[in-house]
Amino acid sequence: MQTTRLICAVFLWIGSILFLGKLGICQTLAYKSTAAGIELTDSDLFSTRGWSSQQVRVLGFRLGMTWPEVQEHVRARHLDLIGEGVPGKEAACAGQGWCQVCEAQFQCGGLALDFGTSREIIEMSISKVPEDAAKKARHNAIQRRFKGTTRDFFEQYSKDLRLKVLGPESSHESVGALGIEYRYRELGLVIEISPCPSHPVESPCSELELKFVPPSPVPQVSR
Repeated sequence: MQTTRLICAVFLWIGSILFLGKLGICQTLAYKSTAAGIELTDSDLFSTRGWSSQQVRVLGFRLGMTWPEVQEHVRARHLDLIGEGVPGKEAACAGQGWCQVCEAQFQCGGLALDFGTSREIIEMSISKVPEDAAKKARHNAIQRRFKGTTRDFFEQYSKDLRLKVLGPESSHESVGALGIEYRYRELGLVIEISPCPSHPVESPCSELELKFVPPSPVPQVSR
């Protein structure tokens, strides 16, 4: 009996250590805003004045991050990067082209990175996971971790909300058959919208993708 109790006590002790270890890991994996950057899972970007895409961080990633920096970050944060390809047969991400960011194997929340010719991040895109998506996809959606107005932008999107939060766009153009792309050059933000059936182009059910790119000056109109 005493031996059995001793064995149970040892297992409980090991279990408590593993549990506390996991708590420690969870704490170290928190992403925080800093003086140099605004982390979308920690701060409400769209309620911050004077921001630009150069300050934006998403799961710690930022524009201009080099491939060695990305690799180090992925290892430290236990993330996965998946390259392009048919679902289930995607190529490994090698710092070229487009790659999805996943916080666990095949648990991707809508964040993707686009790499330039020098293998640096030139675009970070966040695709809205719709309400009618599979339960697991909704659970993993990174938009659920955004704060305040930034989260509302994904969940309650409308033209009025876009104009209230961001003001008039620098330019816009058609995308595909029915979609439209709004550019905010000074912010370094591109918003791509695709309408849902029987609704206005800009409505809460619209497909929504935010792209953070390097900011650029708005061209001056000559008179």
